[in-house]
Amino acid sequence: MKFNWGHGILIFFVIFFAWIISFVVFSLRENNDLVTKDYYRQGAEYSLKMEMDKRSAVYKDSIFIENGINGVQVHLAPSVAEDGFIKKIYFYRASDKRNDITLLIPSGQKVVFIAADKLLKGRYQVSVSWGEGDHKYMVSKDFVVR
Repeated sequence: MKFNWGHGILIFFVIFFAWIISFVVFSLRENNDLVTKDYYRQGAEYSLKMEMDKRSAVYKDSIFIENGINGVQVHLAPSVAEDGFIKKIYFYRASDKRNDITLLIPSGQKVVFIAADKLLKGRYQVSVSWGEGDHKYMVSKDFVVR
């Protein structure tokens, strides 16, 4: 049997379709958790978040995060730590929501330690929120766990 242009086109299409199918299988296996489940509710409440950010601007430098030897330490300024509200610290990892961590901190605690085995190395957005009713505050910072 002799190789002609018809065989060449057939081989090209077989290879092309195999590449397309492998690309589809690869893309279906990828994790795409970059959008939250309550996307529409968060969009509707965006103006409330902007007001909270404006209110919280005075506390921007009240939160300090550092890598320690055995984990991560979050330092709260005394004005934030002792205001009578329970704080919530949220470590958001954009690449995988299974690695997000939420911690509740009682009023008066100035230093929070998170063990190294609870956080993967990489980039997080750390948010500290507190308050009640119309007096909610939130400070967010980008942080890299090493």
